[in-house]
Amino acid sequence: MNANQIKWVAILTMFVDHIGLFLFPGIVEFRLIGRLSFPLFAWLIANGAYHTHSITKYLFRLYIFALLSEFPFLLANRLVVPNFSGLDVLCTLFLGLLAVALIQRTTKKFYWVFITAVFAALAQFLQTDYGGFGVCVMVIFYVFFNDFRRLAIAQTIFVFIAFFFLPTYFSGLFEPIGLLALPLIYLYNNKPGFQTKYLFYIIYPMQYIVFYLILTKM
Repeated sequence: MNANQIKWVAILTMFVDHIGLFLFPGIVEFRLIGRLSFPLFAWLIANGAYHTHSITKYLFRLYIFALLSEFPFLLANRLVVPNFSGLDVLCTLFLGLLAVALIQRTTKKFYWVFITAVFAALAQFLQTDYGGFGVCVMVIFYVFFNDFRRLAIAQTIFVFIAFFFLPTYFSGLFEPIGLLALPLIYLYNNKPGFQTKYLFYIIYPMQYIVFYLILTKM
C-alpha cells in the first residue's frame, strides 16, 4: 500500500467512527472500526516528518488547520455533550510533530524521552483529542519508522501499559483495537501514491460541519 491509500483508509475509518459517535451512538461496532483511524493518521504524520523537506512548514500547516478545525469540532461535539470542551485531534498531531522536530535536533535518547513526556503532558493539560497518549503514539511511530518489528513491539507494549495503568486515556473506548492498524502499516511500499496534500486538512473540519447540520435538522 502507498501512503495515499493508507490515508484513505484512515479517512474512511474516521468517518465510520464519527457516524457512530454522532448518528448511531448505540452501535458500538462503528466506534470499534474507528479505532484504526488515529494510529493511521499518527503514522502518516510521522511519515511526513521523515520525508518532508521542511518540518517548519509542516508544523505551520498543521497549526493553521488545527485552528480552523476547532470551531466545527466544538460545534458538533457540543450537540452530543453540551459542556464539551477540548482541542481537536490536529492539535494533538501538531504537538506530536513539534516533539519530533525537537527530537531531530539531538541524538541523546534521554532527551527524546524528556521531550516526549513534556509534550504528552502539555497535550493532556490542554485536553487535546487523544491527549498525551496520542503524542506518545506518534513519537513511537517516528522513532521506529524504519524498523517495523521494533515499532510494532513498542506500540503494543505502550498501548497495553496505557490501557491497564492509565485508563483515563481511553474514556471507555477500546483503543487497543487500534493495533490492528499495524498490518496496514506493514504493507507500506515506501511510495507516496497520488498526491492529496490537503485532503485530510479539508475533510476533517468539513465533516464536523456536515454532522452538525444533520443533527440540527433531525
